[in-house]
Amino acid sequence: MADKLLSGRIVAVMLANGFNEIEFTEPQKSLIEAGATTKVVSRANGLVNGWYEDSWGHFFPVDVDLAETLSVDYDGLIIPGGMHAIDKMIDDPHSQRILKAFMRASMPTIIVGDAGRLLARTEIVHGLTVTSSVNVREELEANGAIWKAAPFVVEDALVTVNGIEGVRDAMKVFVTIVDAYDKKDLNAA
Repeated sequence: MADKLLSGRIVAVMLANGFNEIEFTEPQKSLIEAGATTKVVSRANGLVNGWYEDSWGHFFPVDVDLAETLSVDYDGLIIPGGMHAIDKMIDDPHSQRILKAFMRASMPTIIVGDAGRLLARTEIVHGLTVTSSVNVREELEANGAIWKAAPFVVEDALVTVNGIEGVRDAMKVFVTIVDAYDKKDLNAA
């Protein structure tokens, strides 16, 4: 049996209670099909609860506490949206630390929908061309991002997605970015 494209690669998925369940499961499915291992990193203890449509969804096991997460242990990062979750992560210093570490090291990162709000809180967003859910547009632009109305936008190793609509196509691109990523080039994080 031939190796899959992302065999041996590990991608962190940063979640908090209330994350958009589809924005998590669709990327996870794409990565698993490509051979990657996904690890849920979260401040939630043991299980993290998704949000599906208009109510609480399924519980998913947490693999690593966000406080113990280091970017050097991964080959990529996914942050699904869901305002309930983003509201919890926005002021969490570990969420900010992880996102900044991935961004500064130009590591593969995909930010979906409302999670653009977390990106808006970093100084790194200034000058980047991004997309997000429309309710995050103003905050991204106020922090210096160039917002584009598109299903997804790619800038170097960063992929931003408008929400569920753009996830599948964006994941095809993200898989190629993770495949091309060479961890040996990583100097800090």
